[in-house]
Amino acid sequence: MNLKYLLFSFICLFISIRTIGQTCNCTDEFLYVKDQITHNYAGFKDKVTTVTNVTYTTYTQRILKETKGITSPHHCALLINDWLNFFKDRHIYFGGNPLSTVALQKIVSETENIKFTKQQLDKLKHAKGIDGIYWSNDSAYRIAIIKSANNFRDYAGVITYSKIASWKEGQVKLELRKSNKENELIGIMYAADHTPYGEIFAVTTNTLGTWQREGTVRNSGEALSTESVAGRLLSEKTFYIKIRSFDQSNAANIDSLFKTHKAVLDKIPNLIIDLRDNGGGSDFAYEPITPYLYTDTIKKIGADVLATERNIEGWKPLLKMDDILAEQKKQIAGMIESMERGKGGFVSLDEDEKQVLDSIRPYPQKIAILVNKGCGSTTEEFLLEAMQSKKVTVMGEATAGVLDYANMREVALPCMPYTLYYATTRSRRIDMGKGIDNVGLQPAIKLNSSQNWIVEAQQYLEKK
Repeated sequence: MNLKYLLFSFICLFISIRTIGQTCNCTDEFLYVKDQITHNYAGFKDKVTTVTNVTYTTYTQRILKETKGITSPHHCALLINDWLNFFKDRHIYFGGNPLSTVALQKIVSETENIKFTKQQLDKLKHAKGIDGIYWSNDSAYRIAIIKSANNFRDYAGVITYSKIASWKEGQVKLELRKSNKENELIGIMYAADHTPYGEIFAVTTNTLGTWQREGTVRNSGEALSTESVAGRLLSEKTFYIKIRSFDQSNAANIDSLFKTHKAVLDKIPNLIIDLRDNGGGSDFAYEPITPYLYTDTIKKIGADVLATERNIEGWKPLLKMDDILAEQKKQIAGMIESMERGKGGFVSLDEDEKQVLDSIRPYPQKIAILVNKGCGSTTEEFLLEAMQSKKVTVMGEATAGVLDYANMREVALPCMPYTLYYATTRSRRIDMGKGIDNVGLQPAIKLNSSQNWIVEAQQYLEKK
């Protein structure tokens, strides 16, 4: 049953500025979110157990205490997001509304400024640890990361160079705080229009999230396609396909690509499918690929949906969506009826099944699938099926591990202009000991950032 709608790859927090000191109370907003997650999130009872309850309670009490001193709307939202991080599930996050023109002008004028001397910047160029000079992955920004503690943050990222006119030298672009995990920071990154959004930053010797320390090797120099789908012949033996998303809006493009290149795919020995940074979407979007991968029965493990009043109401709007097929709406309606009958527990979203196709296509003979940590959700569902094929070799790095709890629904906060998104379904893989959240799927062949992954995949496929 293909019902993975509203699934997004990374934690994203677009916030409307509204002075919560005037109309909203951060503590009340936090308690509302806590109540929604406790009763409606499909993974709550797995995450809060007799083993973890003391840690959870202590963590919750700390966040609750901190909410009482928050007056900034984006600091309040990030604090609540910090609490959500306890569950280690990227199918839980906050979202909000874009800024109005007036609010935009206000936030730009109020952006914090920190000035540096040349001597301070020179010293940062040789700094160790988190402090230092970093470049954005598109080279649009150069920032200095410095210790700059207040009640909210431990570090600030300050612009030292910008190609973007709206950002000036000295303006604070990042606000970072230590998380409860080693080698990780959480915080706010302000977009080109100065709107803030929450982000998790993995820390390595030379990187801070997607930011690269100045003077270090950036990557292989490989140029990645920015198209939603793309296909090209690399050699007489190998065809290359890039798919940036399995979102339902991209499904027609994927289908068209495979139809357009059918004559080539039906005779080419090797195929590379590049899924890097494909955060997921809808299962039906990858259906055109399956016949080319298929070598034997594909085993699929189903999921159950938590039947609460709020979740039932959250599923009903899908019945009115124009881009959902009539057959799928019929399935959703049936599921909602089951949820009504089984309130308070889990009911089946889709059954375990075995997919058998009529034939095995002789070509492509070998398929390499490129994946990285940006691959999650539906993309991982696709990989679980693809990895059952004798044709397939997965190459790259471990995926995100965002699949066990899925099918997000949303609920608006009572006062602040934000929306909470959370998972309503639970995979039966968990009870089989086959969960992948926060672990990801491991590639058969690991690649690193200094390598040109497309070249590596082509050489691997063509070497025999």
